[in-house]
Amino acid sequence: MNMRTRTASPRNSFGKLETTLESQRNELRSRIHRHRMDVVVEREPDDEGAQAYDNIAKDMLVVTLERERRTLQEIESALVRIKKGEYGTCASCCSEIPKARLDALPWTRVCVSCAEQNSKGLYGGSRQAAV
Repeated sequence: MNMRTRTASPRNSFGKLETTLESQRNELRSRIHRHRMDVVVEREPDDEGAQAYDNIAKDMLVVTLERERRTLQEIESALVRIKKGEYGTCASCCSEIPKARLDALPWTRVCVSCAEQNSKGLYGGSRQAAV
């Protein structure tokens, strides 16, 4: 097969995923801003039950805010990797990350095999899981 007639490799065709990541980034930024506003709103609870509920709701909101902040960092990192031409390559084993995984988790840094190995290491307490 003539090299010039081949279709573009998946590494060169991340435009749709880049658009998806940018859209997700913008949505997360908006949600994080709204959540931050909800955390700082102080209300006078009517009774101890209402105060306990407010505390639980605020704690859950803080956990959600932290999870969304971490996801936003991963998305921004993926956008940088796209610009550098490093997107779609596993950070652990340097193999190409399958398109199906990138479609499912566009900000991922590792292939399924390495993610599984990292997750097994996490449960063993020796390594952190990578997304």
